[in-house]
Amino acid sequence: MEYPRGLIRYTTENELEGKTSKLMRPRTFGYGLVLLLMVGAIVFTIATRVPAQLDVLRDRGALFSFNGEGRVENTYTLKVANMSEVPQTFTISVSGLEGIRLLTENTLTVASSENRALPTVVDVAPEKLSESNNAIVFTLESQSDESLVLETESRFVGPNR
Repeated sequence: MEYPRGLIRYTTENELEGKTSKLMRPRTFGYGLVLLLMVGAIVFTIATRVPAQLDVLRDRGALFSFNGEGRVENTYTLKVANMSEVPQTFTISVSGLEGIRLLTENTLTVASSENRALPTVVDVAPEKLSESNNAIVFTLESQSDESLVLETESRFVGPNR
C-alpha cells in the first residue's frame, strides 16, 4: 500500500509538531520511586517473615474453676501456625506465677504450613495468687531450631482476694 512509515505510532503532540520530547519528566521519576518503594516493601516483608506464630485464647465460658486438688484452673486454646517448610515440634511451658502448672501435654507437633489448636488447662495454688487477674506467659520452644521461641502473654483469673 506504500503508506509512509509512522502513521500509526505512540507519540506526543510535541513530537508531531517537531518539538523535542523529554523522556525524563517528574512523573517518570515519581513512577520509578513508587515502584522502588513497592519492591523494597516486598523484600522487607519476605526478609522479616516469622516461621511460626502463637495465639493464646482464654476460654470465656468460665472465669475459673477449682480442681480436685483445690487448685485454681483456667482453660486456654493455643493456636499455633507453622509457616516454615519443615514440620516443627514445640515444647510448651507457662510462667508468671509461682507454682503454675500445665495440666495438658507439653509437646506439640505442627506440620509444615499447618495451623493447630491445642486445648490447654493451667492451674495454680490459690494462695499463690496475689490478685484476681494475673499476667502469665506461654512459651513454645522448637526442638529442632533453638532460635525459634514463641512467647505470648495472657491472663490468669482467680477468686477475688
